[in-house]
Amino acid sequence: MKKILLTLAVIVAGYNAQSQVIAAGISPVAIEGNYDFTWADPGGGDWSSPDFLIPGTFVQDTLMLVEDGTPGTNPQGNPVSQEGCFPLINNVAGKIAVIYRNTCEFGAKALNAQDSGAVAVIIINRDPEVIEMGGGAMGTSVTIPVIMLTSTDGAALVNEMLGGSVVMFLGNKTGLYNNDAGLTKGTTLISKAGSMPALLAQNGTEFNFDIGTRVYNYGIQDQSNMVLSATIDGPGGNLYTQSLTLPTVLSGDSIDVEPSQVLNFPQFSNATYPVGRYTLTYNIALDTADAYDADNWIIAEFFISDTMFSIVSADTLTGEPNQNNGFRPSGNTATFSSCIVLDNPNGSRLGVEGLYFQALGNSVDLTGEEIALYAYRWQDVFTDLNDGALAFDNLNTVGFGTYTYASDLQGETVYGALNTPIALEDNQRFLFCAQTVNVDVFLGFDNTLNYLWNEAFYLQPIAPIENDGNYFAAGFGMEQQSSIGVKVAEVSSLNIGLSENGTIEGMAYPNPAKDVVTIAINTSEDANVIVTDLTGKVVIFGALSFANGNAIVNIADLESGVYLFNVTLENGLSSQFSVVKL
Repeated sequence: MKKILLTLAVIVAGYNAQSQVIAAGISPVAIEGNYDFTWADPGGGDWSSPDFLIPGTFVQDTLMLVEDGTPGTNPQGNPVSQEGCFPLINNVAGKIAVIYRNTCEFGAKALNAQDSGAVAVIIINRDPEVIEMGGGAMGTSVTIPVIMLTSTDGAALVNEMLGGSVVMFLGNKTGLYNNDAGLTKGTTLISKAGSMPALLAQNGTEFNFDIGTRVYNYGIQDQSNMVLSATIDGPGGNLYTQSLTLPTVLSGDSIDVEPSQVLNFPQFSNATYPVGRYTLTYNIALDTADAYDADNWIIAEFFISDTMFSIVSADTLTGEPNQNNGFRPSGNTATFSSCIVLDNPNGSRLGVEGLYFQALGNSVDLTGEEIALYAYRWQDVFTDLNDGALAFDNLNTVGFGTYTYASDLQGETVYGALNTPIALEDNQRFLFCAQTVNVDVFLGFDNTLNYLWNEAFYLQPIAPIENDGNYFAAGFGMEQQSSIGVKVAEVSSLNIGLSENGTIEGMAYPNPAKDVVTIAINTSEDANVIVTDLTGKVVIFGALSFANGNAIVNIADLESGVYLFNVTLENGLSSQFSVVKL
């Protein structure tokens, strides 16, 4: 059965398809602009808050931290009294109450603020992400707007509040201003990758992508003569500049400019692509002043790199994949893999050495935590995401490795090498995954780039995820991407296959496995296998006989967890595999 989209344990619901629903800083200048957020949607049945999807539904006012008098400091270093779990002792009447997340239900916090006269509530998450907020037992009694901001954005606002008044706008700005147009990330075409290896981008026929976006008229007035422009600047300067004057767009309407429309921009391709940072910028300009111009630009960076392939954007200084969120699936009980797909007509130029990734613990110290790293040759044959043959039934493990945290590197990008480098192939899908078996460990994701339109336009899998042995082609959705980076090099520079330290390339599948594991090594020799758990305890020891390069190991009696398989052939060569037992 084809599986496309999986829900999050912490569901990101605030990246609205149309940016008229916003959480925006109004003053001072330092906090102006749009913020990522989620909101208490009454459509779910556990809130009675206003519906921000209704045009003109908004609150704009001054922020104030709540105070309920509870002593102590929470694990994030914030006063417990500002979690608002008890009746407030300070006056928030006519203010937007600011409350830290940690203990007690969201609905209880919001109701305490409402009972003290607050006109709206901002809950600051304890993590650098925003999540769906259940109303709990009190949510249906809350009749004021409630939103959540990330810990990072919340800290910036609180810091600004120390110096004076901070004003924010929360809600729907459609029809609020006479003249107001905008663009959204989710309805914009961008580069096919956040970081593209230079060996796969040697000219415009090898690396190119389509340009397009949707222009919204959020204002009261119809708009004529709006000008949409798209530019791309690279290490050597401007590479692409196009502009179009749009026909009249009625109030509340929109217009698409993309390759399937009469109005369209030329495809972007360049004769050469020097290594470095490239910036794609879309801009919509009115023939009068735009009353709210914070959403008049979409900026999406991508990199040409000597050593990295990633879907997410790359750090300007290190070139490593960015992350700003930690996710895992809801209902997860065993394994969770964050993955990206690499499929290119010139893939055979590259070898892969290892993966970059990030992890965050839910009140867990990462020291000693092990992450398994996998490279799969995705051999299921299908055309695109609409093909009924789309499946994950033929994932052939061609590379593996493990990374063990030496210290508590929460949210930091780390690198784990595959046990042996692997060679890629032309026009062959490969799936690269980082996997955890700890249900309290979240893997890194990033929402800087939004691939909603890319997915709809190209219909190719980008960043699947695995949950308890089941794969989902569209992951958690294209608004947030797996922050996996694949370290690549010219294939001729790597020692592929037999290595100097006496190892031989092989694979173990299926992985995860329930009852039996097939060890695949190009040999007809007999071998010994030693299987150990993560404490080093030997749980299986015995002989293997290979037939047509395959040998079977029965693991039905093992407990669920991660195991290391060490296979030694009669000639002394060895292979090592990390296998997850379901």
